[in-house]
This record gives sequence, C-alpha cells and structure tokens, in this order.
Amino acid sequence: MKKKTAEKESELNIIDVDMSLTDRARIREEMLVYWMREDPGTLTRRICYRYNVETLADGSTIYLLRPTRLNKGCDFVIICENFLKFKNGNPKPPKQGTVVDELKILTGISDQHKTEILTAIRRVWDCEHVNAVMGDLELFANDIRAERALKLAKWLFIEQDVTYWTESGRHMLRRWIEEAFGPLP
Repeated sequence: MKKKTAEKESELNIIDVDMSLTDRARIREEMLVYWMREDPGTLTRRICYRYNVETLADGSTIYLLRPTRLNKGCDFVIICENFLKFKNGNPKPPKQGTVVDELKILTGISDQHKTEILTAIRRVWDCEHVNAVMGDLELFANDIRAERALKLAKWLFIEQDVTYWTESGRHMLRRWIEEAFGPLP
C-alpha cells in the first residue's frame, strides 16, 4: 500500500527586475545572480518566483516564472499579461513562433514598416534598451504590438542565452526570424 504524501504548500515571491545591462554575458550573469538568491524549498513547501521584467505602455507586465513545469535548473517561463491565454483562461507563454507571427503582421503593413521593425529587432538582438529602440521608431511610435514583440524578443533572446550559453544562444531565434524575413538590416 502506497503512503499518501502531503501536498506541498506553494509560496510565490514577486521580484521586480530592472535589466538595463547591454552586454549578453552580463545579462545572463545578472539573471543567474537573481536565481542564486532564491531560497530552497522543503519537503512540504515549494517556493516559486515571479520576476517582473518589463511593463508595456498599456500597463501589462512581462514576467518570468520559476521553477518551470519541467524544472531543469535555470529554466524559466516568459508570460505577457493580457496577451496569450490557454482555453482555461490561464496565461500562455509565448514561443519563438509567436514573435515571428507578430513580426509578420507588423512587416506586412509596408516595406518601410518592415525595415523599421526588423532594424529594431536587430538592435534588441544587439542588447540595446528596448525603450530607447521604441523611442527611435517613427512608424511604430506608441504601437503596443511592436513594443510587445520587441520586449518578448528581448526575453526570448535572454532565455536562449541562459539555456544555451555554451552554444549559439540568441542566434537560434535570430536565425528563425531571418528565415522568415531575410537578413536583419
């Protein structure tokens, strides 16, 4: 006969992160420092973390959740409030394809829009501050879809840098974007 184990109590800690670094290795290092400060759980208490990393112009937050469902060490899930939802209403994490789909909508407006948003993506890939990139946009000034796509791309790039730090990291998403749109300007 199996013993019934007691359900773990979950505790959610919310931490605001200001990632203003502009170097790929330093960004990865800074995120790992946050995670090294996480308290360990116990047999009866699971500790979860929500890292608020971006705020969009409409007040929505992009945040990271740890640990993930698969919990493979440094994994995290990216969530954007008021964006994607599962059928049950819970927030759904965006994927690389989500960013590419958003970019398809934004680049489909005109050739000028395509050049502007893909140049912005390249600048985000180069670790420039997204708010500064947004401030330089003319055709997408105050465009929530563009802002969300750029900020999600930033964190998907970071996620790949953390997960694949001895490999290509952020190059994987860039390659996917370039397969859809050609070389970034």
